[in-house]
Amino acid sequence: MKTIFEAKRHFRDLYRYEEGFVGVGIGRYENSDALRVYVKDAHFPIAQQLRDHATFEGFPVIVEVTGKVRALSA
Repeated sequence: MKTIFEAKRHFRDLYRYEEGFVGVGIGRYENSDALRVYVKDAHFPIAQQLRDHATFEGFPVIVEVTGKVRALSA
């Protein structure tokens, strides 16, 4: 079984170029490790697909709509 860090890396590599994908992180869900997936909008196909598949490599997937993320200058 993969670790949460390996699952995160694999998830990122699979979905990084999908339209609407912003990023992936690690969080908690019901006292276990989970993948937190950030998307621009709930209407993008990736958001719909991930809501249908609630796990990835055995870890829960939590989809969060963040909107477009951009860096701020210091």
